Amino acid sequence: MTTHFPEDPTNHLPTIRQRVPFGLRLTAACALLLLTAFPVFSQPPVPPPDYPQSLEQDLKKLLDAQAQDSSDPRQLIQLAGLYLELGEELYSEKAQKLAAFDAGAKLAKRAMELDENNAEAHYLYAANLGSAADTKGVAASLLALDDIKAHARRTLELQKDHVAALHMAGMMLEELPQFMGGNKAVALDYLKRAAAIDPNASHVRLDLAKMYLKRRDPESAKRELLAIVSMDNPSDAYPWARRYRPEAERLLVSLKPDEPSGAGTR
Repeated sequence: MTTHFPEDPTNHLPTIRQRVPFGLRLTAACALLLLTAFPVFSQPPVPPPDYPQSLEQDLKKLLDAQAQDSSDPRQLIQLAGLYLELGEELYSEKAQKLAAFDAGAKLAKRAMELDENNAEAHYLYAANLGSAADTKGVAASLLALDDIKAHARRTLELQKDHVAALHMAGMMLEELPQFMGGNKAVALDYLKRAAAIDPNASHVRLDLAKMYLKRRDPESAKRELLAIVSMDNPSDAYPWARRYRPEAERLLVSLKPDEPSGAGTR
């Protein structure tokens, strides 16, 4: 059966009408797909041997070239993406992470001001903003959610096949309660669509497997998990090796071979 995706999937993104004290984390909602934030490659680039420490050298080169003062949105976007990557993959101290995400959000915002129709600028603004809010805690996440939602929506208006934005939007729909606009059926469609666009996006497929497990569909979950552990060219190579493949392996071990398939949504 062909999966139906909404003609305009951004219509399903939730709007917050009131604040509620629940433990929503935007780690899932704004999870970064480090390399799938950019166009999909047939042969994904391999991180250098000293990654992620090499990111600081990349940052120095861009700053020495005055990329932060550029009037070219492409340079600002490159730098915004690098700050996001630094905050997610290299920095461990809260102050460092927040400084990186804040710098990334400001650069992405400037890129949007120069070119409002740039999908990557909107995505990187939402991703940096969301990562900063998540680092600060639940209250900050709730306060930032409307802004994150608006720019995730705009990203998908401009580029409907943007894998990272589809992932972000899908996780927001999954994590939010229904009365705040959550929609688990559409959330599953978003992640299925993202995985179809880039089958090597291991973070997307791991979250998709978890959705299937929540819906009591272990066979579909197992299919996604096996695809993750057997990937030859993951789009997000570094986090795949360090986080997503090991977690997929643990989940596979936890699946009982005789566990019956549920009737969850596919």
